[in-house]
Amino acid sequence: MSEALQTAHFLLEPVLAAAEPLSQRLMGLQELEFEALKARDLPRFEELQTEKNNVLEQLSALAQWATAQSPVPQAWEDLQERLLACREAHLRNIQLMQRQLQAVRGALQALQGEQAAAVDLYDRLGRMSRPQGTWSQHLA
Repeated sequence: MSEALQTAHFLLEPVLAAAEPLSQRLMGLQELEFEALKARDLPRFEELQTEKNNVLEQLSALAQWATAQSPVPQAWEDLQERLLACREAHLRNIQLMQRQLQAVRGALQALQGEQAAAVDLYDRLGRMSRPQGTWSQHLA
């Protein structure tokens, strides 16, 4: 390994070392966000957004830097699975938020005497009790 390559590798290590704890923190924030949404604790949910946005900004800067390297550092490639898990957790949170919003809209429509659209309900196991096929068309 040439001296320049060794120096570059030495400089990369601390930069990439920051990515792993950031990705772990992002996953933790996604879980806290989910718990706040389940409890309908909007102040807590909003409180988490500032830190989550800071973590996302830092990861975004690291992603731009890492993908500009040739080749992309292996340490960055190794984080992709965790980052995809963070993305899935984010999509789960969005879905929960959309269901809650739909339920609130349905309740408001019922209170206003309007015909309410079908609202998703949960059975005693916490699963969707909506007839099969209606939601799956929207998620496909």
